[in-house]
Amino acid sequence: MAIRRRTLPVKRLLALVLTMGIAFSLLAGCTQNANNGDENGGNTGNKEWKIGLIAAGTFGDNGLNDALKKAAETFTENTGIPVTCVEVNEFNDHEIHARNFGNEGYDMVIMGGTVSEIMSPILEDYPDTHFVLNKGTVDGYDNCTSIQFEEPAAGFIGGAFAVMMSEYLGGPSEVGWIGGQRIADLELCRYCFEAGAAYVGGKATAAYVGDFTDIAKAKELALQMYNGGIMIVQAFAGGAANGVYQAVEGLEEGKYAMGAATGQFELSPDRIIASHIIKTDEYFATVCQQFTEGQLPSGIVKAGLADGATGIRLSPNIGDLVPQEILDAMEEIEQKLISGEIVPPTTEEELANYLAEINA
Repeated sequence: MAIRRRTLPVKRLLALVLTMGIAFSLLAGCTQNANNGDENGGNTGNKEWKIGLIAAGTFGDNGLNDALKKAAETFTENTGIPVTCVEVNEFNDHEIHARNFGNEGYDMVIMGGTVSEIMSPILEDYPDTHFVLNKGTVDGYDNCTSIQFEEPAAGFIGGAFAVMMSEYLGGPSEVGWIGGQRIADLELCRYCFEAGAAYVGGKATAAYVGDFTDIAKAKELALQMYNGGIMIVQAFAGGAANGVYQAVEGLEEGKYAMGAATGQFELSPDRIIASHIIKTDEYFATVCQQFTEGQLPSGIVKAGLADGATGIRLSPNIGDLVPQEILDAMEEIEQKLISGEIVPPTTEEELANYLAEINA
């Protein structure tokens, strides 16, 4: 769709003035220097690229935000083009940073948060800046790409894997799932994990920490599950997931955790047996590359099992504990998900119907 330029109303103009007044000292570059180009952007041919990244929260979460930062660092290592990264403390920061980047003439801005509902006026005000939205729903703008990771499939496989592995280790068919906060994204992952567990004849017990930082609470919840006989617990709680890993590390061998994000294996090398992953680090590094090469499409772009963007990643340390029969079963389930033979539930009602059908 062609983007129309328009005269800003006074209210919008005042908002722009306010955002310009926020000090750019808030910006912390993911890379300070680059091999090609200066502080404003790398030199690809005659083009000085200016690329920004707005995190979904703060860095150091061992999750999405660190994965996005890793993507920026990888892109810079490969191209010499620096990426300016900023953190978000409040939801309004997303728009403030987006407009700051637009006012500075940035070519592309990656937005890690779920911000689709605020994007239309921003896209119209900055037609020369291309915005890439993680988990976006915006379509129809030439200067916007919405990346949609097909997470339900990964969650489904994760639930099935956890049950099969627990039974193989001599444990119960019940597994655990601990989330950070009861928000839409995590609820979706929980529904799919529970459905995957049920698909192979098991059951998933879920609990929420209440936030993404309370390590002590996550540890308490995990210990309740492990001490109740559960052998494998999936952690999906941001920084609080460390509590799950601390809990399992203090228990006898044979009990394990599952991580998320890009793996988190380094947080507990001997106890995280596998992870529900979204290859955010690899995928967004590729997105940056595609943009600078003029190959990034506008509109909605889906990424999932078929192209390796989501799935289950086995531990590089203890992944060899997984027997071939489970690997074969996971491959079969994956192919059924890709073909559409299996459609994971994405709402509570769909989950209830799915479980009723499975248990009938």
